[in-house]
Amino acid sequence: MKQTFIACLLLLVAGAAQGKQIVWEQPTTEFSTSYGDGFFNLALDITRVELKENETLVYMTVSQRSDYDDYWFQFASGSYLKADGKQYAITSADGIQLDTHQQTGPDGTSDVVLHFEPLPLSTKSFDFTEGDFSGAWSITGIKPVEERWRQLLPSYWRDEKGDWKIAFLEDQAIYDCKFWRYKKLDINQKTGEAEMLLTDGTDDIKVIVGKDKKQSSTNVKGTRTIQIGDQKASYSMITSRFMPDYPQKDTRTDFIDTDYNADTVTVVGWIKDMPDKYKGEKTFEFGYNDIFTGDQKSVYADLDEQGRFKVSFPLLNSTGFFCDWSRCFMRTMLEPGKTYFLLYDFKEGRRYFMGDDCRLQNELFKFPVDWQTVRMERGDKDFDKYIASTDSLLQTQFAKQERLFEEHPSLSTRYRQYRKGHTLWQQAYCFGQARFRGENSRYPEAARRYAYNTFWTKLESPLTLHRETQMFLRDYLGDVVVPASYTFRMNYLDHISEIAENDEEREALNHWKEWAKAANEAVNQASTMEEKQRIANEENAKHTELIEAAIKILNSQKAQVFIRRKGFLSRMKAQDVLLDSLGAKPFLKSIWFAQQVYNQLDNERVPLPEEVMDTMKVMIGNPTAIEMIEKKNDYYVALANREFDKLVLKSSDDVKDLTEGEALLRKLLEPYKGKFVLLDVWGTWCGPCKEALSHSQEEYDRLKDFDIAFLYLANNSPQESWENVIKEYNVSGENVAHYNLPPEQQSAIERHLDVRAFPTYKLFDRDGNMLDLKVDARDLDNLVKLLQQMQ
Repeated sequence: MKQTFIACLLLLVAGAAQGKQIVWEQPTTEFSTSYGDGFFNLALDITRVELKENETLVYMTVSQRSDYDDYWFQFASGSYLKADGKQYAITSADGIQLDTHQQTGPDGTSDVVLHFEPLPLSTKSFDFTEGDFSGAWSITGIKPVEERWRQLLPSYWRDEKGDWKIAFLEDQAIYDCKFWRYKKLDINQKTGEAEMLLTDGTDDIKVIVGKDKKQSSTNVKGTRTIQIGDQKASYSMITSRFMPDYPQKDTRTDFIDTDYNADTVTVVGWIKDMPDKYKGEKTFEFGYNDIFTGDQKSVYADLDEQGRFKVSFPLLNSTGFFCDWSRCFMRTMLEPGKTYFLLYDFKEGRRYFMGDDCRLQNELFKFPVDWQTVRMERGDKDFDKYIASTDSLLQTQFAKQERLFEEHPSLSTRYRQYRKGHTLWQQAYCFGQARFRGENSRYPEAARRYAYNTFWTKLESPLTLHRETQMFLRDYLGDVVVPASYTFRMNYLDHISEIAENDEEREALNHWKEWAKAANEAVNQASTMEEKQRIANEENAKHTELIEAAIKILNSQKAQVFIRRKGFLSRMKAQDVLLDSLGAKPFLKSIWFAQQVYNQLDNERVPLPEEVMDTMKVMIGNPTAIEMIEKKNDYYVALANREFDKLVLKSSDDVKDLTEGEALLRKLLEPYKGKFVLLDVWGTWCGPCKEALSHSQEEYDRLKDFDIAFLYLANNSPQESWENVIKEYNVSGENVAHYNLPPEQQSAIERHLDVRAFPTYKLFDRDGNMLDLKVDARDLDNLVKLLQQMQ
């Protein structure tokens, strides 16, 4: 009887003791300085501890990307364990050489075993420290999981389905995606049972926590009965950094699809126990791509002093997000109509989602998406080799994922789809970019077929799931659809009334139309090509003045605006036919045409005519997209009618007889002798140029003490667009001058200045001499320092 009693006691010892050895499997920790994201920042996870009479072994998994040479880790020979105030030095290591830089394996992880002087076998908790130097890693409160099961504060609990349901912290609880305060908290220190009353400020809820259940055939240790309100159920304590594998597989295959009509998503979050270096960041960022504009956008949530936040925002469809990229480095997916609670704990390293449907988000935390891609390097022209490399990469990644699915068979079907989709579309984006390595930035035919078969035919809604899908569409259709749509021809003679500015121009164009008709008939009647060419040359020579007058009218601002707008609609109709030939689904066409209208408005900065807008709204169809482009168009209608100081617009008459770049520039600088001059060469078509101009007033304010003039030269910029950009960003002031020179003169100045990119900035001294300095109006701090040195 005595021997049986002793045997039962041995079974209750934390871990397994064999031959004077105690093993802690998946021990828990209280704090670590190295619980980073495991990609950009190193993450250390202790997976096993062996307490032996002659040594202590600590097993660790090191996670960090391995594809950058400067991403490395090392363990110092001064590392030690600490228990009950005593240090135990490291003696050796397996899987790494101490004091030596090392990278993780190809999968971004490495397993190491650290050997230390022996801790007492009775040790219940210890700390790991890499050394006593600044920046050394430390992990504290390492203990067997059995010890954590007895602890109620703090603790996190999941239900029998595997979802995180409730958490009890020292000063608050988390339940139903809300923070709750304790109005009452009674804990039986002997049994661990508790009774509490929670309040969220509006509602109260009673919670009763039972004692830790003994291990049996139906119960595992670490489970308790918890009654929340009138609902009683069995809950398991979560002791791992990530949610454990779910007990049952979820075979759903669908993601919420709103047909791109916005619904609201709500995220409540806690960026818990932030290191001091992050506490200056007072917001949490949700970054995503706007499917209808192609723009990268962000939603920001304000953090309170504890790092908590709540934010609700419209979401068009199930969408992939880059979250808090400067601190948490999260990539996840959110669905419209849902409410989530996000826990990102820097102290314990916990990463959990709570909500009525957040299994996928928790699986993405535990098993994050791959980042491996293969790119076509600059100068490489071998598309056959690149196609083979792409195929190899995809097969390797998919095989790796299948191994993961075998190892974790309960992973949801939605996770499998999302993980594979991420791999496919990340590489699709790289393949889309590869077309710019081809001749004239076009795919060779074999690469075009590969892009169609491997990526285009795999497109499914919602396209918002993966940001890279949208990027691939831009590049692929930019190769297949856009160039072909420019093959249309528009007969200017059918639009004389829209092109002519007055009766005189209308008469001239009608005269040109009558002559052109007669001349074409004469040419067509000729029997040989030589005869046709002779007649055409004679007709052109006899009517030179008429032709030049017509060309001058066609190059006028009104005519060019009409031609561009009419041409845009013709291209869209041509693209509609081409998309149909590719088998494009309606939702894809709707997104594509919304992007094209948005880009047209954004590039031209002038409104589209009513008839063009009406046609495009029919082609787009989607109410949300239509509302977006109407709002954008209305903005430019209002902008066109806005008054502004036209004194900043300078005439080119003073330089009309000059053709050399140096002479032109010298003449333009002449009025500003005695001042510094900052020259900005830009264009209305240039996105970075317009972004820089949007900060012009800040620039003028920062440089107001330096007696400086601001000279702007516009490249290839239609008059109306040019004026609207200046109005939109208020690029005006007492010392501001804008020129929109004829193309030949602008090109001459750009050749003289060796302009290779837009915007280009040049700084001139008080005598009009260009300074051999690198200046950029977007870097105002450096520009201020330069001007201070020259005063």
